[in-house]
Amino acid sequence: MAALSEIFPKKKFIIGMIHLPALPGTPNGKNARFSELSKYALQELDALQSGGVDGVIVENFWDLPYYPERVDTVTIAAEAALAGLIVEHASIPVGINVLYNDFHAELAIARAVNASFIRAEVFIDPAISETGLIPASSAFMIRERSALNADQVAIFADVHGKNTQVIWQREITESAVDAETRGLADAIIVTGAGTGKSASLEDLRSVKEKIHIPLLAGSGVKPSTLLDIFSVCDGVIVGSYFKEAGNIHAKTDVERVRELTRLNTF
Repeated sequence: MAALSEIFPKKKFIIGMIHLPALPGTPNGKNARFSELSKYALQELDALQSGGVDGVIVENFWDLPYYPERVDTVTIAAEAALAGLIVEHASIPVGINVLYNDFHAELAIARAVNASFIRAEVFIDPAISETGLIPASSAFMIRERSALNADQVAIFADVHGKNTQVIWQREITESAVDAETRGLADAIIVTGAGTGKSASLEDLRSVKEKIHIPLLAGSGVKPSTLLDIFSVCDGVIVGSYFKEAGNIHAKTDVERVRELTRLNTF
């Protein structure tokens, strides 16, 4: 298993999101050009990196509607090329997410471009989304990571993740414990119900009491809640708040990034 302290040596860490525009192979990305995509991706990296985040996740956020599992090869190729460019220019760790849950692509991209971690949004419990059933991925993901000789790639596993509903109804703490002890995740992510919606402090506290690996809040983080969240969590993932005026459709605002990262005195 990957040692998270080697990826994020700070006591508390903040990860920003690079929400890629719609990629080739998607309805809104049919006219996408690599030159424009790469320019946008590097501008987002610069804003986040200059603002002081400790890492970034590259995500195909605008590839709507999301496949439940396998994503088209052309889309994976585009994200891999962009992720490689970001890794080359980044001085901070880079993670990979392929929505909804194409862990094969996530691992392949991470291994190919030397990314540091991946986000597994459906890891331990099967879930249902607006586009279908998403199988739990842990049994296959752990074996595939080993087969690719990619044990250095950390797995950040969501439990009861946003925009999905687990179909095996049980407590979030049970899912978190299983993600650690049976799924062998390297870190746990707890989110709110949807993008930009805050994770419950009650959920965060109850999960933290039960696990022995790092815990991240994965949505809805803002300056007014950061210190309360950091009283429980080891890290946060921030997307919506970093955008201009908090608008998810906008570009990253470096001043909003700085506003949040200045509060991390840990």
